[in-house]
Amino acid sequence: MGRLDWLYGRNVVLTGCSTGMGKEVLLILVKKYGCNVMGVARNKQKLDELKAELGDKFSYRRFNISSQEEWYKFAKELEDMGFMTDILINNAGMIQPFGQFNDLTDDQIAKIVNTNMLSVVYGCKAFIPTIKKSKFGAICNVASASAILPFGGESIYSCTKAGVWGLTECLKQELKGFNIKVTCVMPGPVKTDIYKAREGEKADKADSLVESVGITAQTAGKRIVKAIGKGKIRFFPDFLAKLMSLGMRCMPRLTPALSGGLMKAVCGKVKSFGPIYQEQIDRKKELKEMKKSRKAEIAHSIEDVKADGAFKNDDVTNI
Repeated sequence: MGRLDWLYGRNVVLTGCSTGMGKEVLLILVKKYGCNVMGVARNKQKLDELKAELGDKFSYRRFNISSQEEWYKFAKELEDMGFMTDILINNAGMIQPFGQFNDLTDDQIAKIVNTNMLSVVYGCKAFIPTIKKSKFGAICNVASASAILPFGGESIYSCTKAGVWGLTECLKQELKGFNIKVTCVMPGPVKTDIYKAREGEKADKADSLVESVGITAQTAGKRIVKAIGKGKIRFFPDFLAKLMSLGMRCMPRLTPALSGGLMKAVCGKVKSFGPIYQEQIDRKKELKEMKKSRKAEIAHSIEDVKADGAFKNDDVTNI
């Protein structure tokens, strides 16, 4: 028997299944391994097209994945209909508008956190009790290589993906006694629709760069299924993701500085990087003067410090 043979005929719950990596994972699981897949996504037209192509091996539900109550209802519905889930794949996610953290609205932050992080938490919480009963249990959470190497301009996205990685690592340890395979997928750039538009804005050179260096969704899908089958806890499906991981392991202080420096160097040519780094460039001379002034103030303050301190006994009150 091969290491992936256990995948045949398993019952799978897969979020974000209508496009990109999720769609490719779905096609492989159904067509190659004969899995019964219950998909979760938003685009009804694409879901109906997949249903027509895959037949009775595929069904879908549409609900708000950032709602814990909806997840519990979904899990209860599947259990009541006799669909005992073996594998949960939390693939759904979104990218944030490229910009500084303080420029994001509260609604934007909440949407990214709910979609990328809380949906994974709720999905695992809802389905782990069922997966524990399976002889062939597995959980796969799709994070990002930015969980390892965060980038300026992607603060909340990187934060949520790091949270997904942390949760997955803990689940790996907690579920070991139940023989459940736990995998965190951390891809670099993948050629999917996620980069083609950010909040309705047209993609610029930054996203075109991603398109040029990223692997295809088909390649990512094949590698993800293999990683699930082998139970790899930390899986980087492409060379750039592996390079990012290697850089952070070997040079944890230098690697972020180099990536930020590179983005700053090309911000004049790449429109998306401008709001992040242009102000730093414009204030470079001013910053040097500020540092000189601060050194002078510090030296002056040290000379003026009194031996008895800033407060006298009668100035101190109990709080």
